[in-house]
This record gives sequence, structure tokens and C-alpha cells, in this order.
Amino acid sequence: MKITWNDLTFLPSDAALAELRAAWAWRLPEIFEPVMGSTLGDVFFQQSGPEIYWLNTGTAEITRVAASREEFLELLKTERADEWFMPHLIEALKTAGKELRADQCYTYATLPVFQEGKYEVCNLNPVPAAEHFRITGDVHRQLRDLPDGAQVRIDLQ
Repeated sequence: MKITWNDLTFLPSDAALAELRAAWAWRLPEIFEPVMGSTLGDVFFQQSGPEIYWLNTGTAEITRVAASREEFLELLKTERADEWFMPHLIEALKTAGKELRADQCYTYATLPVFQEGKYEVCNLNPVPAAEHFRITGDVHRQLRDLPDGAQVRIDLQ
């Protein structure tokens, strides 16, 4: 199966972006411009300057990945894109029948921030992007002050 950029990226709807802004307000700058969304639910964005940042919604990490959009576009042609978009995993998800519909991305049964959370087909499922942003943002917000290795119990309602 040939994986294309259409399989690896998506443009979240206005409703999904509103949910991203609300659920991740504790972590994202107040003003930012999304540049690209990955089908793994991550977001690349700009703040007040030309730099591009990566919000990894699985770990709640924000990383500066490029000094400009031009540099970011060039990096998309390198191995860095494999790290950010995991094309082999997306191919495996599609082969397993886990296809995305409009305004969907994959989300985790167990977030990678937990020891049990793996980047594997059995741990990812298609969901509306707004739901992914809401759940991941809320869970990470609640975990943010806990030390590494802390025991947690999650109750989903």
C-alpha cells in the first residue's frame, strides 16, 4: 500500500481547532496559527514569529522543529518526517482497516506518556479530531504536575 501525504496529514475543522484551543490552553500560547495536523493527532504551529513548533499530543511536549515554514517544508523531505508522521504505522493502521473519515485522526487507547502506551495498531483508533484534542488535552492537563513514574488511576466518564 502506498502512503501519501493525504494519509499522513489533515486540516482540522474550525470546530476541532476550537476544541484544540480550549483543551490545550494550559499548554499552547494564547495566539498561534496551525500549519499542519498529523493524522496521529499532533499539530504543527507558529506563534508570533516564523518558527514552527510541534505539539505532540501523545506526550504533551512542544518542540521547536524549524526556523521557518520554508525550513519545515524542506525537513518534510527528510527522516524527520518519519519521526513526526510515522508512515509505517499509518500504513499498518490502514491495512488493519482503521481508515479515517473527514475531520478524524487517530487517538490512543493508552497515551504514550504511560508505560503501557505504545505506538502500535492495537493502541490507536479513528475518532473525531475534536474528541482527540479534548481528551488528550484534559488528561495531560491533569497529569502535568505529577512526577515521572507516579501511579495514576484514570476514570473516564
